[in-house]
Amino acid sequence: MTRYSFPYGIRFREDRQIELFPAAELSIKGRGKRGIRATFHIDSGATISVLPASDARALGIPLRRGSKMDVRSVSGETLSGYQHTIAVMLDGTRLTIPVIFVEQVLVPRILGREGIFPRFAIVFDEARRRVAFIDGDTERQVIDTLFPTSV
Repeated sequence: MTRYSFPYGIRFREDRQIELFPAAELSIKGRGKRGIRATFHIDSGATISVLPASDARALGIPLRRGSKMDVRSVSGETLSGYQHTIAVMLDGTRLTIPVIFVEQVLVPRILGREGIFPRFAIVFDEARRRVAFIDGDTERQVIDTLFPTSV
């Protein structure tokens, strides 16, 4: 059985409010022996994952060797960055995902759908403030019980 679960993340906003958000902790593999462990905001509305450019530097990834791209945030702001493919570890599972390293300073780490959502059924348990990743390959029968067939 391959399931990973994470509690929601906590963010302290500038207005002194506490914000809870669906989160996952991943290890990001860099060049050589470089790597970082980071908490990502899970965003089912984001096609691609987003990281701050400072993470590229910490991982030894030459930022400007990626494809230059602009992405639009949920607030409508345009963010400029460079697309790369990186390796991440979700507990014991290694995944390769596309990311855009954006040059804006205060950018949260966003976990988008590409490379992640096709591999897992992701359950958001808002009432208990947790997220579960269920391996779609090994647990197809369990996943299918969550979705009754229509006639």
